[in-house]
Amino acid sequence: MPDAEVAAEAMATARRIAEGAPLVARWHKKFARRLAQGTPIAPHEYDECFDCFDTEDFRIGYAAFLAKAKPEFKGR
Repeated sequence: MPDAEVAAEAMATARRIAEGAPLVARWHKKFARRLAQGTPIAPHEYDECFDCFDTEDFRIGYAAFLAKAKPEFKGR
């Protein structure tokens, strides 16, 4: 990507993330930081990776995907 387009692309990426499911963005950030530590993942940490599937936002996102509609996440 040309240097002149980097800032605009960074802002577009940030907007896409901000428009997404807030809980998932929070979990991704947490897990990225955890993985950067370089130590093995504990079983309870691995299990936590699947907690997102038990949220209202997951159900909203899944239903919106099937309906080909834009989801309106609630952060729950």
